[in-house]
Amino acid sequence: MNILIIHNIYSKIGGEEKVVEFQKQLLESKGHNVIVYYRNYNEMNSWLFGKIGGLFTSIFNSRSIKDVKKIIKDFNPHISILHNLFPIISPAIINLLKSKRVIIYQIVHNYRLLCPTGIFFSKGNICEKCTKGLREWNCLINNCTQNYFASFSFSLRGFLVRKLKYYNSVDLFLTISDFLRNILINNGFSEEKVITLSNAYIDSKGKDNEIEIKNKKFIGFVGRLTIEKGILDFIQIARNMPEFEFRVAGQVNCLIESIEIPKNLEFVGFLDDNSLDKFYNSCRVLLVLSKWYEPFGMVILESLFSNTPVIVNDIGAMSQIIEDGKEGFVVEIGDLDLVEKRIGELFVSDEKYSQICYNCRKKVEDNYSSDLYYIRLMQEYKR
Repeated sequence: MNILIIHNIYSKIGGEEKVVEFQKQLLESKGHNVIVYYRNYNEMNSWLFGKIGGLFTSIFNSRSIKDVKKIIKDFNPHISILHNLFPIISPAIINLLKSKRVIIYQIVHNYRLLCPTGIFFSKGNICEKCTKGLREWNCLINNCTQNYFASFSFSLRGFLVRKLKYYNSVDLFLTISDFLRNILINNGFSEEKVITLSNAYIDSKGKDNEIEIKNKKFIGFVGRLTIEKGILDFIQIARNMPEFEFRVAGQVNCLIESIEIPKNLEFVGFLDDNSLDKFYNSCRVLLVLSKWYEPFGMVILESLFSNTPVIVNDIGAMSQIIEDGKEGFVVEIGDLDLVEKRIGELFVSDEKYSQICYNCRKKVEDNYSSDLYYIRLMQEYKR
């Protein structure tokens, strides 16, 4: 089978890029022919009008249309798997794919089909205003990006894409969690056209399952260092627990530079895959204290596969992955006292901790394996 994967790389590499690479590796390993059509956000840096041009290419990009048309002619794909299409590729390619009778799957990683910024989070709080009333224009009214031009661009883009009905031609929306699926269905998407295809983990390095407890020493954080990701709570917990070692894997930004950092907290910067593996293997527990509707969280799977327990907030899809007391713990948002208590428990008994570590790897192998992901994807194709 010929499969075309399409993705607009973000300004910073994240979970979606890992999923795209995972899909390519998996499908090729099963004997399929795969082409990935990439465009990169950073292309705009060389444009005459820079990011202003991105507003127009978000709606229609003639080069993307030309590129995809040539791929269809030369490659003759049976299925197209779409990831992010903004701001360069444009969802206008959906109509082209439909006209050429290519099956269209849209992987839904976030809430951008309903929310211009894609995260349902504004000014420090959950926000779903764009699902009703003035819809996308709430992004401008609330200035959700803290930049009026950017908020206007996001609002206009969301409004025009919805009015042009590009996504009406998608054959199937594949959401990465049941939580995200329910959000779409509750906001008017057809239940028959939205199914859950959870992210999976592919063990490309052949990791063994040996648990070296003596090497697991610090409390970790991996991801964007932003308010909605819970980095401020993580820093506060480190401040409250000076006897423990804390480490953060992520690119330091102006938010972090404006905060006094406790001496027991180290920022190790953005890590490549090999360095990130070492980070997880040395991590006693990973904290994922997101304050937004986390739609899945690849860092959770990565941590679990490395036999590292995870403490998550009870919001979004995170509590659908972590069972409280089994692979880690689930806590209410803002209950830092409970987080600190759970951290302490994971340092008390090596026997109990070892069992939790075993549960972590097993959770991934039983529920989020690459083989299971492939079976589900092919089931939908046959259907």
